[in-house]
Amino acid sequence: MQLPTSMLAANAASDADSKHAEAYRYLRERIVSLELAPASVLDEQALADAIGVGLTPVRQALRRLAWESLVVILPRRGTIVADLHPADIEHIFEMRLELEALAAELAAQRATPAELAALDGLVAETRAELDGGNDPDTLIALDRATHGALWEASGNGQLVRTLDWLYVHVLRLWNYALPRIEGIPALTADHFAIVEAVKARDGAAARRRMHDHVHGFQLAFRAAWSGVGRPHPRADAVPGDH
Repeated sequence: MQLPTSMLAANAASDADSKHAEAYRYLRERIVSLELAPASVLDEQALADAIGVGLTPVRQALRRLAWESLVVILPRRGTIVADLHPADIEHIFEMRLELEALAAELAAQRATPAELAALDGLVAETRAELDGGNDPDTLIALDRATHGALWEASGNGQLVRTLDWLYVHVLRLWNYALPRIEGIPALTADHFAIVEAVKARDGAAARRRMHDHVHGFQLAFRAAWSGVGRPHPRADAVPGDH
């Protein structure tokens, strides 16, 4: 059997362990959605029972999540969900400003016809939502899908993985502060100009428009965070918290 030799192939091979991958997806989704609240203590056995796997896949998943800064493993004390801190969020946006802009520029250079068609489809869905329900959760889902499509169109697998990791941390804040964030429809509509620049193969314009888009979200987050206080709004819905 041929062994994977590239970093991306090795990572893909590691995901082939279905029990570990199942535990990882389960925990990651619930950390992002805040079902497992920031700073909550995780009960490994309760999580294993909830997922339907043994302790080993749960511990493997927690180590991976610790590498992604989503949980903190305290030797001989247990594991907690990473808390949300304004400084961390600012650092994440510093990285996103540059890397999202780079992905948009590369997408303008490398996107295939199929990838451009997929972006057109997401623009159409976004327009329909803005003209109709204007639901914030739906708009955020479309934002994530559009960014993901642009990452893939960049043709750089390492960039895709890095931006996905950064976006997960942004989603946690979305779910925490969404009621206080203003201007989501206008910020989501930024995608139209970005995708047009990508379709026009104008890398410089795609980079500039994406940078402005991410910076707009950064300012919205910063304003929303100033109004965030304790206790956590979903802290009473944390399974396995002891």
